[in-house]
Amino acid sequence: MKPLARTSSSNDLTVFCNTYAAWRSDLMAAWMGWILTDRHGQEISRATASQLNVTSACMAEALAIREALINASTQHITHICLRTDSQVLARAITARRRPTELYGILSDIDSLTSSPFSPFTECSVVFIPRARNGPTDLLAKSCLANFIMGLRP
Repeated sequence: MKPLARTSSSNDLTVFCNTYAAWRSDLMAAWMGWILTDRHGQEISRATASQLNVTSACMAEALAIREALINASTQHITHICLRTDSQVLARAITARRRPTELYGILSDIDSLTSSPFSPFTECSVVFIPRARNGPTDLLAKSCLANFIMGLRP
């Protein structure tokens, strides 16, 4: 099993992936966004997804990371640094702790990043302050806003 790094990589091949999830407890749903950039900060791609039956903000963020990893693997990215504004989740992933609520999602993330069959040669997860995650925050929240606007008569 490959180790999961705790710090960002300086490898020229590293792609940085900022993730964010907007969660609505009243709807039990999450809207997720992620932006992939190169080491110079140039955007490679961005994407969004939504998920129903999401029971917490932390679960929403874990789902965003899983979706971002799946998306990055389809783009044949081999070196990735995941950046999340959830300290709790960053610690859980790097320490390979799996709270009951997140067990399945964190197991998926672990398989995607650390198994012998992982598409990633190198993967790290780091915490970033929410203030440094603005574009990804806006992406996820605009996905939520579009959904809400679609509900209005």
